Amino acid sequence: MLDHPQTIQIFLPSGDPQGIRMAAITTRIVQVVEVPRLRLDAFLLMPESDFVGVYFLFGENEESGAAKAYIGQTGNLGMRLRQHNEKKDFWNRAVVVLSRTQNLTVTHGHYLEWLAISRATEAQRFELENGTAGSKPHTPPAMEAECQEVFKTLDILLTTLGYPLFDPLVRRRMAVPSLPSDVPGEQVQANQDGQELLCVSSGVEAHARYTEEGLVVLAGSYGRADVSEAFLKSSSFQKRQVLIDQGVLKLEGPRVVFARDTLFKSPSTPANYLLGRSSNGWLEWKDEAGQSFGALMQRYGDTDKEVSL
Repeated sequence: MLDHPQTIQIFLPSGDPQGIRMAAITTRIVQVVEVPRLRLDAFLLMPESDFVGVYFLFGENEESGAAKAYIGQTGNLGMRLRQHNEKKDFWNRAVVVLSRTQNLTVTHGHYLEWLAISRATEAQRFELENGTAGSKPHTPPAMEAECQEVFKTLDILLTTLGYPLFDPLVRRRMAVPSLPSDVPGEQVQANQDGQELLCVSSGVEAHARYTEEGLVVLAGSYGRADVSEAFLKSSSFQKRQVLIDQGVLKLEGPRVVFARDTLFKSPSTPANYLLGRSSNGWLEWKDEAGQSFGALMQRYGDTDKEVSL
């Protein structure tokens, strides 16, 4: 994503903020158009519907409620969206990416589609209907450089419109090369996002980050497969079972293990899943010094408000 100040312009063709929205960084030629499915006919009347471009369909998995996306490219955006309107049920909004000067080609589109699927798969933010990205398409170096610039722009525009498709829930601790004066091979660690929290009990060892969006339980965290009799009869047990069916949680003997980073709005929900009983997540999650999450929140202000730690 772009790492310097930018001015983004959002235009509402109908004046309705819930209708079609057109967004662009004012100094760039890349533009994205967000199209509610209900307003597809209006988009088909716009000249941009005939452009070459990359497109994203957004909706949710009807069974789990998980965010879902489909990524594609086409030589005619309007025609392709019309086809998806007839054949794909899950989506409620489409976002198309195009060049205001119409200099994107189908070759650009193939590379951008591959890159977008690859990055979205790595981020694991949305459930992708595409499957794997496949092999990297052959693209001349100069065109690949253009695509990389286009991708940086579409990334920030998608996120601005509320679709952080390529942003991982937390940024991992990354090894960075040591300075020449350091011991050869020595590495230092870059900071991770968010307050680090732990949930540790008999049969439970879980790690999480509290970010601007909520509590992210990290992959590899594990809890008890067995649950209390009261929890067995609760709606939380049924919701945990849905995550198991989806593969978000995996049963491994006496453990239930998070297969990937998973975002929760409430700290109590993942604590319940891990401990196998009803619990107060504000007390169960603690920092390395043993301070409860609730105490940490009180330190930083009003506990009724979400804050970034």
